[in-house]
Amino acid sequence: MNIELQCCALFIIFAIFVMFMREKKLDLMNRKLFFHALCACFGCLIFDILSVVLINLSVHQGFNPFITAIICKVYIMLLTLQGYCGYVYASTSLLPTDKVWAKAVKNISHVIFIVGEILMLVLPIGYEAHDRIVYSFGPSTSVAYILSAVYILSTIVTTVAYRKQMPGRRFVAMLLWQGIWLLAAAIQFVLPQLLLVGFASAFGMVILYIQLENPSEYIDASTGLFTTNALSAYVHDKYKFGKRFSMFTAKIHFISNYVDYNIEQDAVMRTARALVALGPEPAFRIDDDTFCVLYEDKERMYERASNIKMQKDGVKDIPAKGTYLLIPDSLLMSGPDEFFRFLHTYLESEQEIVEADEELVWKLREQNRVKELINEALTEDRVEVFYQPFYNVKESCFNVAEALVRIRQKNGELVPPGVFIPVAEESGQIIPLGIRVFEKVCEFLAKGEAKSYGLDQVEVNISAAQFDYENPARFVLEYLEEYDIEPGCINLEITETAAARNKDFMLRSMNKLIENGVSFSLDDFGTGRSNIDYFVNMPIKIIKFDNTFTKGFFNNVKTKHVMTGMVDIFHKMDMEIVVEGIETEDQVGVMKDMGVEFIQGFYYSKPVPEDELLAFLKERNGIRS
Repeated sequence: MNIELQCCALFIIFAIFVMFMREKKLDLMNRKLFFHALCACFGCLIFDILSVVLINLSVHQGFNPFITAIICKVYIMLLTLQGYCGYVYASTSLLPTDKVWAKAVKNISHVIFIVGEILMLVLPIGYEAHDRIVYSFGPSTSVAYILSAVYILSTIVTTVAYRKQMPGRRFVAMLLWQGIWLLAAAIQFVLPQLLLVGFASAFGMVILYIQLENPSEYIDASTGLFTTNALSAYVHDKYKFGKRFSMFTAKIHFISNYVDYNIEQDAVMRTARALVALGPEPAFRIDDDTFCVLYEDKERMYERASNIKMQKDGVKDIPAKGTYLLIPDSLLMSGPDEFFRFLHTYLESEQEIVEADEELVWKLREQNRVKELINEALTEDRVEVFYQPFYNVKESCFNVAEALVRIRQKNGELVPPGVFIPVAEESGQIIPLGIRVFEKVCEFLAKGEAKSYGLDQVEVNISAAQFDYENPARFVLEYLEEYDIEPGCINLEITETAAARNKDFMLRSMNKLIENGVSFSLDDFGTGRSNIDYFVNMPIKIIKFDNTFTKGFFNNVKTKHVMTGMVDIFHKMDMEIVVEGIETEDQVGVMKDMGVEFIQGFYYSKPVPEDELLAFLKERNGIRS
């Protein structure tokens, strides 16, 4: 009998089935559909073999023809089911779930399948066997062949149509699976003695298992937990099919930066074992020191989270602490993108426990809205520069101004800097913003009108992040050259403490700019962001006392003594002082008596656009000859 290939295929499918059932599982729709396709293939092979045996017995030994016909019908019905399962496996992950037409396609495919199965069951079927050629025929078989071809072609068309929405590996695997099956059917049609369809379908399942359903990429080798890839697949699957879940995340923070590797590994393995012991829910290692468990019920999540925190509080032999992020309801977020943005943002919180709620999600959405607003402003040239003049105490004039970035919305309203500056610094958008501001300052100075009214220098904020470029001085020098600006007209304000690993690089960059005539000042002194290295080791000639420090001078005796002493120290170091936030005439008098060189504040002027600055300078300084 011609059943060798079917038996080989049956053995292959059985082996895949055993491996699939023994591996760690995630509750993913694709895996469920793959399992359905695997079962259909397994059943189809069994009845393929059984039908060949019974056809031979009926033709050559007079076995009951009715039973043989029933078995043959079951086989072709399972063959159609296999094709249908293949189509469902492909289309479910690709077709949108929220489109009316997609739901209609799904319902139509169901109806066609059911009607086809009924027709195969009621229509007559015949069979033949001579030598090694064994086959069934008749209206029932014709319906099976037509439907199988329709499902195979539909699967191929759907895969090709949505190829941009899937990884290349999945696209190739799906085409190979269906293409091999279609090719085998064509060969078997021409050479009926080669019963290749069953073997081809089994071979296709092997391709799917190895390429798409292989669990190895989903398992972390050292802990046995699921990986970040597995978490991504799980979350995308849940959101696609509208299923709610809860999440508990724990992050290990080592108290010292110099923890022995073995101690770190011990902490990781203890955490992994504790999470596995919590219950059957899937546990993930999403970073070297970050773990999470996903639950279908938020009450169980709270219970398990309390348990793991209690265990962590009892650990005294590892120099580490735990921080925890709880997401009781995944549907607080609009989808996987927002979910992972939330996870990335709040995992870095300094709080021990952060619980997702509508307020935190709104805050995250607002940050993303501001990011988009900044990008639009850069693209559409709605970034503006306002200027706040400094009063030069020694020369009794306004010859310096600070450039301050502003963003104008499409409706003409200005976005408060306190709204977009923190977001820009966190997202890295402060770099293109800073470069745009610097170019606009150069363009403003190049007109010459400001200089004719006595403006000698503009202070421009530069973030320490801009020193991460390979050549951070380049854009400064290029714009100075492009607009023919004297380097002495520019003073760069360092607004953030550079990270320790970038300090030497930043110093080299500053010295390069200083060699070309650009000066530097320390901005926001007194906010806690600066340290003694700035004014001891860095080439800074001007110190700016922050607005909050200045206010403290007038409201707190201790702050007054500190500020008075620091002014004396800086003067002895041959540095000049700028005080911000001066709002009254009495405050101006006190600062003059203290001996500061520059005074900045609303008493003289708020930040204004360049035309208002020019009017101010013209009125207060007059026209310089």
